[in-house]
Parts: sequence; structure tokens; C-alpha cells
Amino acid sequence: MHIRKPSRSDYKEIAGLINEAAEIYRTIHIDKIFDEVGYGTENVDSLIKGEKNREYLCVYDKEEIIGYASFRLKNSQTFWISMFYVKKKRQKSGIGTFLMKELEKIAKKHQALVIVLETDKKATWAIEFYKKMGFKILFDENLSEFPFDKVINKPQVVFKYIFGKKIR
Repeated sequence: MHIRKPSRSDYKEIAGLINEAAEIYRTIHIDKIFDEVGYGTENVDSLIKGEKNREYLCVYDKEEIIGYASFRLKNSQTFWISMFYVKKKRQKSGIGTFLMKELEKIAKKHQALVIVLETDKKATWAIEFYKKMGFKILFDENLSEFPFDKVINKPQVVFKYIFGKKIR
């Protein structure tokens, strides 16, 4: 198992992993919300377009992509993880922990103070994982206090939690 930035030739496989992983959201959302949020619509072009404002990291088993994350330094203190997926058949085997620890190293290199991400309030599997990794749910009062005060500049999405973790 190794970790590296993917090449564009990997994007089709990444899109497949993201879209396959997104299918679980059909079990917690009505189709209208599933479609409005855009679950299951990732493709090579959207990944190329995303290169403008985020970076990608993949976990490989030989040459198969088994984990994926996209991220960016949102501001001087906030490292934002926008996507985080592990191939369904490989979950609960340490791959997510391995990937998250690598993201934390990258965030520290960027001198970020916090790592944040957003997940669905009904995604209990994700909530459990993020809590296990030391993340806490951030409420409005947390988001007005340093070092989480630059995380968002608009109201939170009603059906999502923002998770945060201090890293410095």
C-alpha cells in the first residue's frame, strides 16, 4: 500500500470510486436531495476542473486506487478536506486512518492550525470515523472562536455537520 498524488490517467478510476461510494447516500436522502447535491456525478472533466482550487491524494494497493481525498488550504489557518472516500470493500482495514494521517502531515507542512471537513448528519459511518480520528462537531459558537473563526463565512448547511480538529 502506498500513497501519492494521482496522475490524470487515474481520474477515470477516481471518479468511479467517488460515484460508487456516493451510492450509500441514496439510503439516507430522497432522490431530489441526492440529485441536487450532485452525488454520483463525478467525472474526469470535473476532476480536471477541480485542479484549479484543490489537490488530490490517493492510496494505492499495487496500482488499484483504494482511497481518495481532495483538499485545499482555505486560508492561512484552515486546511479543508472536500472529499474523503475509501473503496467500500476495503473499508475498516486502516486505509482511511492511513490517508487521514497523511492529510494531517500535509496540513502541518502548510502551517494550518485546523483541519475541517463537512459530512451529512445522517452519515453515521462517517461521523464515527471522524470522531475516532479526533475530530469534533463544530457548532456556531465554535465557528466564531479562534482557531475555527475562519472556517466558514456563511451559515452552515442544515443537513450537514462541520467537523474540525486542531493540529497545532
